[in-house]
Amino acid sequence: MLPPETFTVTTLLRLGLIVLATLLMLRIASILIRKVETAIRNESRAHSGAREKRAATIGAVLRGVTRGVILVIGGLMVARAAGLDITPALAAAGGFGVAAGLGAQSLVRDWVAGFFIIHENQFDVGDVIRAAGVSGTVEMLSLRHTELRDGEGFIHFVPNGEIKVVTNLTKSWSTPMVRVPVSVTEDPDRVIGIVEALLPEFQQDPVIRPLLLDGPRLLGIEDVAPGYYTLLLQAKTIPEQRLVVSRALRRRVVHRLREEGIWLAAGAEPPAPAVPALDPTAPLQATAAPSASTASSAANPFGDSR
Repeated sequence: MLPPETFTVTTLLRLGLIVLATLLMLRIASILIRKVETAIRNESRAHSGAREKRAATIGAVLRGVTRGVILVIGGLMVARAAGLDITPALAAAGGFGVAAGLGAQSLVRDWVAGFFIIHENQFDVGDVIRAAGVSGTVEMLSLRHTELRDGEGFIHFVPNGEIKVVTNLTKSWSTPMVRVPVSVTEDPDRVIGIVEALLPEFQQDPVIRPLLLDGPRLLGIEDVAPGYYTLLLQAKTIPEQRLVVSRALRRRVVHRLREEGIWLAAGAEPPAPAVPALDPTAPLQATAAPSASTASSAANPFGDSR
């Protein structure tokens, strides 16, 4: 049996080596995860923005999992090196794990669903999605849950197991639809010609051109309603810029049609012709006096002898 001094020094050295090895493993894991992120960013089959979002998502999940596993193993080794008997603790943890597994099936379901969401690349951090009755931008994705922030700034915590159907609004590319209502009194052929002449100009705009993946198209007249018909336009854009492009296209079309005198408001009619202004230097014409019959009719509107 070792003397207490030797036992203390040996134990401290062992504990120090275990802590050092744990920190070293955390460092190595961090380096490997960065290499995985770099490999994902260098993929050529996806858009640069999509690669960046996927790298950030997978990197965050891997960091959380590896950090938890390494710290748990390091803690158990430290406890054993300190002379603590961890066998009963492991047995109790095993029994608790079985009980927790039976009572926490939803938690296991969330983890499994989160794994397949990440593995199948259904969505990443930064995507705009609709899932479980809410929509917003994905701010955090883990094996347990997904955090969405909507347009009003509210954040929603959605368990991954509750996501049955997910709609990704920013996946690879987007084709926003732009609808422009035109008064039914306007000639459709003339309106279509004006809009088609505008589209090449819009595509060459130095601000809009980097946001487009394909030129905008006029699909035609979508529907006809009492008082107006609707033109339908479409543009293929970078997913994150779909709202910017659709708003700019709508504004440009409205301005051009107004410049050409086309009425857009539903049921609007062309303005009445302007009344010519009176010449103040022209001589005034005398108003003819009413005739006797006219005066008589005005005095007796019924036309009888009362």
